[in-house]
Amino acid sequence: MKKAFSLSLILLLIVGMLSACSGSKNANGDGDKAIKLTVWAPEYSEQTMKVYKEIIAAFNEENKGKIEAKIEFIPRANKYAYEDKISTAASSNSLPDLLMMDGPNVSNYADAGIIQPIDDVVDDKSAFVDSVITQGTFDGKLYTLAPTESTVALFYNKKMLEKAGIHPPTKLEDAWTWNEFYEAAKKLTNKEKGIYGVNWTLDYGEWIIYFSGPFVWSNGGDFISADTKKAKINEPEAVEALTFLQKFTKEGLVNLQPTPDEFETGKAAMMLMGSWEWNKLKDYPETEWGITYYPRSPKGKVVSPSGDWCFGISASTKHKKEAGKLLNFILNKENVLKVAKSENKPAARHDSFEEMKEWNEFPLSVLKDQVLHTAHPRPRTTSYPILSQKYGEAVQNIFLGADVKEQLDKVAKAYEEDIARKK
Repeated sequence: MKKAFSLSLILLLIVGMLSACSGSKNANGDGDKAIKLTVWAPEYSEQTMKVYKEIIAAFNEENKGKIEAKIEFIPRANKYAYEDKISTAASSNSLPDLLMMDGPNVSNYADAGIIQPIDDVVDDKSAFVDSVITQGTFDGKLYTLAPTESTVALFYNKKMLEKAGIHPPTKLEDAWTWNEFYEAAKKLTNKEKGIYGVNWTLDYGEWIIYFSGPFVWSNGGDFISADTKKAKINEPEAVEALTFLQKFTKEGLVNLQPTPDEFETGKAAMMLMGSWEWNKLKDYPETEWGITYYPRSPKGKVVSPSGDWCFGISASTKHKKEAGKLLNFILNKENVLKVAKSENKPAARHDSFEEMKEWNEFPLSVLKDQVLHTAHPRPRTTSYPILSQKYGEAVQNIFLGADVKEQLDKVAKAYEEDIARKK
């Protein structure tokens, strides 16, 4: 009887211990009740990283005991260090649950199985500007959403233009045509004083396709075909657009070796630059500046570039539902507003952007107008890295005087060879 009792007691203790062990583990299997989520983002300014940390802390407090998120900021030691880390993590199956990526990489990451569709976890797609939805869509499915947007417009030195009798447009429908833009740059160039008509920052990385793309699109051209199989960047409309831009460098209206503050210090009368430039100009209070719209081809309407860093859910996460909850929290109205203000960028949510009253007044209203009405995403293709790189190299050669059609033919050939390998 005693032996039977002792055996029963031992069995009860064993069952109890197993139940306790089992009950203390969640889907992570780590014995912790809260589901752990990890977020990757590139390093930002201290102010923006502080905002993101506060957002994550608020999420953790709201979901205490259920979900616990951690954000990790990855240094960008070189232009592709962050992307290299993502590629390495994908190959070793060690991706985070949520990750940020630059807009043009969405198609590539979606096709490679790095990120997964998020239509089923996003609360309200209609809250975001159209360009963000277009940027985040691949093969008919939404993969990413962004807190902020960007654009490029024509900044100008008020005193220089007034002295030259030049009056830049203040309405979208009056935007300068290519020839009006060219004539203004020509009139403002003073080679004796070392003043250039326009600056457009000769960074031959991603910037080139970002800033020059609208010249191609406004002229009725494109970089690739709708099915992404063929290149169109060497077709007449694109050749004409790049030939027009080459005229500026051939005639010395643009400095091929500009200083970082050429426009800010009055050595260039105008500047084609991103929406973030206005914040930099705060450090140059003596420079009176304005903004006008992106120049348009006589054949078409104003087109401006768009695209920014966005959030996606990794395909390898074991907690898509919880990652979706975090995604919606980061991208709610209040948090998008906080991020946009910290970066001095246009908010990607309509309701958040409406709260940024300073963007309703000139000159920032020009940037807002473009984000809402003229934004065009960069080409969405799995071979985007090759396209961007080869196009940047070609444009560098074009600005140095190379034959436009020959250079764009090389881009088309490299793109079509790369996309053929992926089909």
